Amino acid sequence: MTTQELTGGAHLARALKAEGITRVFGIPGTHNLEIFAQLSAHGIEIISPRHEQGAGYMADGAARVTGEVNVVVTTTGPAVLNALTALLQSFTDSVPILLVCPGMPVNHPGRGNGLLHEVRNQSGALSAVLTEVTRVTSPGEVSLAVAQSLSAMRAGRTRPAAIEIPLDLIDTTGHGRLHPSIARPRPTADPQTLEAAAEAIAASRHPLIIIGAGARSAGPAILDLAETLGAGIILSSNAKGIIDDREPLCLGAVGVLDCLPELLDGADAVIAIGTELAPSDFWPEPLPLPETVVRIDIDEVQMITNAEVSHPILADAESATTGLDAALTSRRADEATRAAAAWAGQRKAAAASAAEDSGRPWADLCGALNSFTAQAESPVIVAADSTMACYYGVQTGWAARAGDRFLYPAGAGTLGYGLPAGIGAKLAATSARVIAIEGDGGSMFTIAELAAAVQAKVQVTLVIVDNGGYGEIRNEMADRGDTPSGVVLTGPDFPALAQAMGARGVHVDGEEDLLTALLDADEHDGPTLIHITERSRAGEAMLPA
Repeated sequence: MTTQELTGGAHLARALKAEGITRVFGIPGTHNLEIFAQLSAHGIEIISPRHEQGAGYMADGAARVTGEVNVVVTTTGPAVLNALTALLQSFTDSVPILLVCPGMPVNHPGRGNGLLHEVRNQSGALSAVLTEVTRVTSPGEVSLAVAQSLSAMRAGRTRPAAIEIPLDLIDTTGHGRLHPSIARPRPTADPQTLEAAAEAIAASRHPLIIIGAGARSAGPAILDLAETLGAGIILSSNAKGIIDDREPLCLGAVGVLDCLPELLDGADAVIAIGTELAPSDFWPEPLPLPETVVRIDIDEVQMITNAEVSHPILADAESATTGLDAALTSRRADEATRAAAAWAGQRKAAAASAAEDSGRPWADLCGALNSFTAQAESPVIVAADSTMACYYGVQTGWAARAGDRFLYPAGAGTLGYGLPAGIGAKLAATSARVIAIEGDGGSMFTIAELAAAVQAKVQVTLVIVDNGGYGEIRNEMADRGDTPSGVVLTGPDFPALAQAMGARGVHVDGEEDLLTALLDADEHDGPTLIHITERSRAGEAMLPA
C-alpha cells in the first residue's frame, strides 16, 4: 500500500503480483521491454507463444478451467491487432482475460508521424470489441488501472479488459501505490421471487432445464433441482462436464441437432441457468420456449435477451438454484416428478438417436475418446476447435463426466482455438488429461504453437481430423447449388511437421488405433500430434479424382 516511485513497467508487475497473477502469456517487443524485465524481476512466469493470437487463446484456455483472470502482454500495433481475435472469442464466451499493451506516446501527434507500430486509434480498435478499455496517463496510474480493470472483471459477468500504457510511460518513473481490487458480492435471489417461480413450475408436467457455462459452480444444485422436478437437462457446448452426460435426466449438449425444436416441443416450463440462450449455442432458430420461463442469471441485460422471461431471478447460479429447489420441495408431488422424468427419458433417447445419426462420421473419434475418459483417473479436458468433428461429433458423442471440460469457441467461432487453448488449460490444470481436437484447415491457423508446447514441455495431445480442407464450408457451398471453390487444401504431412518441431507425430486409422495413441501420449513428456482421416461427406468429396 506504500507509495513508491517506479517505472510504469514496475508499477504493472507489482500490481499484477499483488493481485495473485503468477503467469502471463506474451511476446516481447521493442516497446514493452521494461514490462518483461519487471515481470521477470517480480517472479512472474512468462509463456512465449509463436503468435499473439496464440497467446490470447492460451490465456483463454487457462482462464476457462480456473475461472481466474489470466493476462496477455503484447507490444504495440500489429501485436494488439493479432491478439484482438482471441479477445473477441473471450468476450463472446465471457472469459476473464486482461490484455496489457503499450500505446502511442502521451503527446503523439494526432495525425501520426510514422512511428514504429503506429495505429491511428489503438484504444478505439480495442473498444470495438471490449467494453472495459483504459489508457493511462501517468506511470503511477498503472496500479490503479489494474485494480479498476480487475474489479470490473470480477463483478457479475466476467469479460475481458485491456490496459494501454503509452510507451513513453513504461520506462518513465512516477509515484504510485497499490490499489487492491474490490470484488462485488454476487447477487442473491429475493426469497419472494424464488417462491413465485417455484409456484409457477410446481405443477409442470414436462419441465426442462437449460444450462450454460455461467452455471459452472452449480452442478450439484442443478442435479438436485432436476431430480426434484423430474426435469431433463440440456447443456450448452461449454456447459459439458457440469452434469455427467450419463445421468438419466441429462439430454446432453444437443444445441447443434436439427431435432432440438422437437426435444423442446411439449415442454410447459423451462428453467434457464447461466446461459445466453444464444443462436451460437442452440442452432435451430427460433428456439421454441413455453410461456413459463424461469431465468437465473447475474447479468440483468442478458436476462431480457433471446427469450421472453416470465420469472427473472437476478442472482448467483448456485444460491438461486439451491433456493428454488428448496421452495419446490413442499410443492412438487412425487407422481408429477415420476411422470416428468419418464417424459425426459423419452427425450434423452430421441436426442441420443439423433446424435448418433449426425455424428456417425466421427464415431471412431468419440468411441476412442469415451474409452480413454472411462480409464482416466484425472479430469479430461477437450479443447475443441470450430470444426465438424467437434460440434457434430464430440459435443454430442463424448460422454463427459462431472468435472471434465469441453472448451469450445462458441460465440465468435474462431478457427485455430483448440491447440493453444489446450496448452493454456494444461498449464493451469497440470493433473488433467488435455486433448485438443482440430480440423486440418483450422489447425494451420495456430499449428506453430506446437513449438511453444515443446519448449514449455506441455503434455498436450493434438488430434487433427483431416477431411482435406474446409469441409463444413464445402458442404454449405454444395447445399446452395454452388460449385465448391477455395475449400480444398493441400495439407502438410502432419506427423512429420510435428516431429520437425520436436513433438511426437503419428497417423492412426480407426478407433482402436486412436485409443492406443491417446494412451501412449500420456506416457510422453511433451506434446503429441495424432493424425486421423475423416470419413465423411466432405472428406470423400475432396479426395483427388
